[in-house]
Amino acid sequence: MMNRQSGAAHVPIMFFLLLMVLFLGTLGFAVVTNNENGQLRQARDQANADLKTLREKELLVEHYIADIGAVINKPGKYEGRNNAGGIYGAATLTYAGVMNPGEVKKAMDDACTGAGVSVASGIENVLGAIVTKVSQQGQRVKDVEAERDRAMTEKSELDRKLQTVANEAKTKASEYQTNNDQIRSDFAAANQDRENRITQVTESLRAKNDEMQTEKDKAAAVEKKLSQEKAELKNHNSALVARDAMRQPPDSPDGKILVAKQGIPVAFINLGRKDMLQPGTKFRVRTPNSDKVKGYATVKRVEDERAEVELSDFIDPVGDFARAGDLIYNDIYTPRVTRTIYLMGNFTAPYNKPELTNLLKRLGNKVVDKMAPGVDTVILGNDPVNEAGDGFAKVQDSEEFKKASELRVEFSYLSKIGDLIKL
Repeated sequence: MMNRQSGAAHVPIMFFLLLMVLFLGTLGFAVVTNNENGQLRQARDQANADLKTLREKELLVEHYIADIGAVINKPGKYEGRNNAGGIYGAATLTYAGVMNPGEVKKAMDDACTGAGVSVASGIENVLGAIVTKVSQQGQRVKDVEAERDRAMTEKSELDRKLQTVANEAKTKASEYQTNNDQIRSDFAAANQDRENRITQVTESLRAKNDEMQTEKDKAAAVEKKLSQEKAELKNHNSALVARDAMRQPPDSPDGKILVAKQGIPVAFINLGRKDMLQPGTKFRVRTPNSDKVKGYATVKRVEDERAEVELSDFIDPVGDFARAGDLIYNDIYTPRVTRTIYLMGNFTAPYNKPELTNLLKRLGNKVVDKMAPGVDTVILGNDPVNEAGDGFAKVQDSEEFKKASELRVEFSYLSKIGDLIKL
């Protein structure tokens, strides 16, 4: 019995002890938690105090920036120092009155430059330099005003003296006027006498001018005649130079045959467009060692360096036909030269002057209708009819022929070149 009771009493005690332990643990936890909460409350209170201090400081900074900005009045923005990296995070300044220090510094520098003083650092130094400059300018103005006052005083004195001098001059002017009237009267008389003398001299000068003009007219006529003679001699000299450059020895060939075959009426010569050769030009063909004409070669097609010719009228087409090396001649053609030709005399069918002129032009020549300096070749036709109309006058007796002879032109008779002209 006692044992069972002891065991029964033991159970509540253990339970009580357990509850006591739990109570003490809970009490300890509550004490610890209460201590931590106290610390947290202290930290919270401290943080709130720090936050209040920071907000008050921020408000002070905001008011400071706004007041400084209102004083300087240079609105802008500030994004931090250069090369600061990301130490500002996403922070920005949105306070009223924020300024850009660089722009403020530039404004101060510009003010120094505009005021004509050296650039300084610090607003006090800048304003001090400008104030000093303004003070100097003010002193300069005062000095100038003092000089002006002295000048005005001197001017007043000069005006007084000038008035005195003017009064004296007025008195003397009245005296001068009286004397001047007398002098003017004397001058008018002298001037009239001078005009009379000038009229006489003018008449004499006009007569001399008339004589001089007559002499000038005579001299101008002589000068004009001499100028004409000079121009004619100059043209004549140019014609002689051009003709000498063109002239070849009488028996000099104009070219030669390059390729020819027995029995074939076509050959090639060594003249072409470079030599100003024209289709239709007709050449006499001779062997190198003979002055006899063996046949004719007429240009049909012209290339740059050579030309194709048609062979005709050969005396001996079998034994002495055209061959390579034969020489070709034409009295009215010279390689690389344009001839200036004048047709002198009477030209009748089949060589009428218009048709002959057109032919010569087609062959690359220049044909003129007047004998003048510059003509290098004269083609002589038949004798013209005399003025009476009852006979013929020798072309060699005409003034044109004499002038051509004076100019030493080259003469070619139509009868001599007839075989080279094909109308």
